[in-house]
Amino acid sequence: MNRLPFRQTHFRYLFNRLSGWLPRTIVISLCVFIFAIHGKSQEVINALPRFMVSTHLMFSFPQEPFKTFSSKGRAGYLVEAQYRVQYNKPFMAGVYFAESGISSYAFSYTTSDGIDIRERATTRRLEPGISAGFYPEVNWLFQPYLQGRAGLAIFKTSSILKDEDSQEEIERISENSSVAPSYALDLGIHIVPNIWYLRGDVRIGIVGNTSAEYMTLTEEGKGTTGFPIDYFDYHTSAGKWLKISAGISYLF
Repeated sequence: MNRLPFRQTHFRYLFNRLSGWLPRTIVISLCVFIFAIHGKSQEVINALPRFMVSTHLMFSFPQEPFKTFSSKGRAGYLVEAQYRVQYNKPFMAGVYFAESGISSYAFSYTTSDGIDIRERATTRRLEPGISAGFYPEVNWLFQPYLQGRAGLAIFKTSSILKDEDSQEEIERISENSSVAPSYALDLGIHIVPNIWYLRGDVRIGIVGNTSAEYMTLTEEGKGTTGFPIDYFDYHTSAGKWLKISAGISYLF
């Protein structure tokens, strides 16, 4: 007896099972979609690209002990460039830079000269460093990977004055700056469409640093009787954040 190829019998089995639950037109549409994806799986390449660059938008949620001083999640970004350390192997290493907000407070006032000022005090976390990851490069639509990073967490607090009418920056006053070793571990997924070298990139992980001094807004005491920086307090502790990010990676 002639046997059908596995892919064809598998497709027919799926069609018959779904037909018992859903209208036939919906089943046909679903099966065509699934078959199209399965039939257009990524071609297996013999030589993996040597370079990868990535850009991410990220959102960080503070964990203890830092959560005691700042409980709000904050947005940020990350850019990185990596190189395949050994020809055609799934290990890459490189450099990265990340920036995220820690605390911010602003309000407007008019000076004695009649100039409308928008003043904002902000603490940012800047993080340059090195990264290394394991990228199995399986021939799937969703390709998992693991990445670790080590660098320096640089905390900068500044008061920024802008002309409200022209939106031009008048002055930037450095209020505080500190540095501490940092670390991160991410579990990521590459979403690989038909264009193999351009990928969606989603990550979830932990970012942290050893003890450092930084300034954060005291929510209970903020007001409008002083300058924005007057409502920031100094704290010294280690920091840890749960991070979720999404972006694009390009291999070449």
